[in-house]
Amino acid sequence: MNNKSNKTKNNHITTDDLAFSAYLKMKGYHLIKSDRKKSKTVFTFDVDENTDHLKVEFINSEFVQFYNELRNLKKVIFNK
Repeated sequence: MNNKSNKTKNNHITTDDLAFSAYLKMKGYHLIKSDRKKSKTVFTFDVDENTDHLKVEFINSEFVQFYNELRNLKKVIFNK
């Protein structure tokens, strides 16, 4: 979730962080739209609560470990 943008407004969270978006989907949050802007895709989710704890939960989860290892393996594949 490095320097990615995450904005919360009117019970919606908008993010361009692919890993955080996948995590929100896994947690059962409803994707209400995705917008492509230049080379980035921005996802908007319907949330019914304060999202600050979701960000902390994501960072401390095994999912972020999995995502980082997936990225590392992709580097092995594509850097040969």
